[in-house]
Amino acid sequence: MPLLSYRLDESHLVVELCNVVDPDNESAIEQELLTLLPCCGPSTVIVDVVTPLLTPRALGVLLRVRGDAEQRGVSIAVVARYETAREALSAAALNRVLRVAHTLQGAELRSRGCRPGAVAPRRGGLLERLERRVTSSDPVPLTARAVGPYADTSLPRFPGKG
Repeated sequence: MPLLSYRLDESHLVVELCNVVDPDNESAIEQELLTLLPCCGPSTVIVDVVTPLLTPRALGVLLRVRGDAEQRGVSIAVVARYETAREALSAAALNRVLRVAHTLQGAELRSRGCRPGAVAPRRGGLLERLERRVTSSDPVPLTARAVGPYADTSLPRFPGKG
């Protein structure tokens, strides 16, 4: 069973995992992934999980391939495009171990050591304005108060000051 693979750039090889891993195809998929692990080529292999169903067998294959890749000096990152696949990886506590990302760009950033959810820097964007607001040493204006039916419960209460 050949897996579709292509180079993202000179240091990233992307391998698409399109099929659900079950007992019938587990060894064939693992063998294919191991043969795609280069001995001296790209430094990162990104496994792009295109299927929404990530079985325990698939998790085992990914972990075994990661172990072999580490011995060869190659790092593994996983792109989990579907929420169900991300939930399975999270429930197995493999987000950090397998460097799980939502997109290829995110996996590329994770392979460089960037934190999860990192995006390419953009100037003047909403994220930059929010970061500036959060890191600003200016005090929060008193007019910015919580609103809603439970807003007053979030304020500290002192005995005798009603």
